Amino acid sequence: MRKIVDFHNLEDRDWLFGVIKQGRVFNGKERGGRLFVSPDYNQTMEQQREMTMKRIEYLLERGAFDGWMTKKGVEAELKKLSLLEVIQIFDHSLSVKIGVHFFLWGGAIQFMGTKRHHDKWLRDTETYAMKGCFSMTELGHGSNVRGIETVTTYDSKTGEFVINTPCESAQKYWIGGAANHATHTIVFSQLKINGVNEGVHAFIAQIRDVNGNILPNICIADCGHKIGLNGVDNGRIWFDNLRIPRENLLNLVADVSPDGQYLSAIKDPDQRFAAFLAPLTSGRVTIATSAIYSSKIGLAIAIRYALSRRAFSMTPNGPEVLLLDYPSHQRRLLPLLAKSYAMSFGGNYLKMLYVNRTPESAKTLHVVSSAFKAIFTWHNMRTLQECREACGGQGLKTENRVGHMKGEFDVQSTFEGDNNVLMQQVSKALLSEYVAAKKKNKPFKGLGLEHMNGPVPVIQSNLTSTTLRSSQFQMNAHCLRERDLLNQFAAEISLSSIKWRKQRASIYSELSTCRRPGQSFL
Repeated sequence: MRKIVDFHNLEDRDWLFGVIKQGRVFNGKERGGRLFVSPDYNQTMEQQREMTMKRIEYLLERGAFDGWMTKKGVEAELKKLSLLEVIQIFDHSLSVKIGVHFFLWGGAIQFMGTKRHHDKWLRDTETYAMKGCFSMTELGHGSNVRGIETVTTYDSKTGEFVINTPCESAQKYWIGGAANHATHTIVFSQLKINGVNEGVHAFIAQIRDVNGNILPNICIADCGHKIGLNGVDNGRIWFDNLRIPRENLLNLVADVSPDGQYLSAIKDPDQRFAAFLAPLTSGRVTIATSAIYSSKIGLAIAIRYALSRRAFSMTPNGPEVLLLDYPSHQRRLLPLLAKSYAMSFGGNYLKMLYVNRTPESAKTLHVVSSAFKAIFTWHNMRTLQECREACGGQGLKTENRVGHMKGEFDVQSTFEGDNNVLMQQVSKALLSEYVAAKKKNKPFKGLGLEHMNGPVPVIQSNLTSTTLRSSQFQMNAHCLRERDLLNQFAAEISLSSIKWRKQRASIYSELSTCRRPGQSFL
């Protein structure tokens, strides 16, 4: 079963489990004791952050990150994903800190930069010669990346970009790694060339020197204590006309010539913007899969407890009954277990879609990763809450992990896209595909809607246990439900649009009776 669920790189996973196990008994003086023992929940925020960095150094010395930035191909990416999953099983703060450095900072350089950036930054990223973070979110703009307010202009006299935080809401906020350790960051900013706003672009900026001192023209503040993930040093960043070299623009999509001319083969601003958001896909993939592993941990703890804890007896003076023998306890945990299995397979599908991505599959990858990230993280929080309650008083103890994981993983519904916003994007994509196919009278193609090209599935009225266990029946039921929901959704949107147009016409009609000839509505 493990081969089916973990799916890939089992030997690599076992190797890293062994490295972590060695860290539980490691007593090197420079480490100040064992690194991978159960967390000390009495540690301060500062101590948790320092412990996270020590664990990164331990893994780095043992080659855990070899090839993460310098090797290419499907096998290399699958290995990286598998090792990150092992790390997050032990420590979510550690996996998030590593994920920001490799997948967001490093991923931005890989996917948005060109050879000059790869040659200069990727090797140093892999060896932690520098530590990267990812400055996209702002105090006033989270999900609405297009509306960020940080501004970058170009000085053709010096060949430099100038990054500025023009107002308080433009401060970069919740930037993982910024408060203590990061030396460099990817800055997402509006690029203005000759007074024209060319939209959101990404730049490399150094924020600390090799000794950890904050550089001039930069202000950094701590975001403070959080309900979870206190091993991650989230910070706020302001830029006061920070100057960076022209070469620090990540220029795969667009560039600026030395004399200040804006250059891009992608003329459509919307397509350029979509290209700049590519690094977020890897984040949604890793969040989705880590949420399922968190659910598995919670369920393993709760179900094992239910197989050892007894309560009440069926007969006077008779033996007490195991919790899991009660149907009510089975109904609260086993459906969540079944759902977690299904989501494990979905997560594996998502990972394969990601590592085998092509330009043609970009839309599908975006929609699927958005949907899975939202659904899996919501499922995780519901599962952890049920597991906490199913463990009774023992679920309150931090050392039993379930309650602690609720705080650690709660943020997953927010970062890399608010779940409700992501699901709206999914709905929009499905509706667009539906409308396009219906209007042009063409078959559905993409986003898993191909089943709607065939006849409507027929569900038998007389259902037997054999029928219910049939994979064909299960597939028909899901396809029928998706078809009905999408038809209903399209009809509701169409009706709302008609009502809105009628209301608008009515308003204009009323206004026209109130104005004098030649008078504008305004």
